[in-house]
Amino acid sequence: MEGEKTFAEAIAKMEKSLSSLKADFNKVRTGRASLALFDDIRVDYYGTPTPLSQVATLSVPEPG
Repeated sequence: MEGEKTFAEAIAKMEKSLSSLKADFNKVRTGRASLALFDDIRVDYYGTPTPLSQVATLSVPEPG
C-alpha cells in the first residue's frame, strides 16, 4: 500500500532527525564540561584531517 510505505518512510526520517538532534544536544554546554564538544574538531595530522581525540589525550577534570 502506498500510504503505509509513506508512513514508514516518515517514521524513519523522524527517527533519523531525532538521533541527529540528540547528538547536537550532547554538544550543548551546560553546567559541566563535556568531551562531546570536541567530536567534530579535526586537526591536520601529516596532511590528513584527523579527529582531535585520535591525536591528543582528552579528559574532563573533576569539579571541585
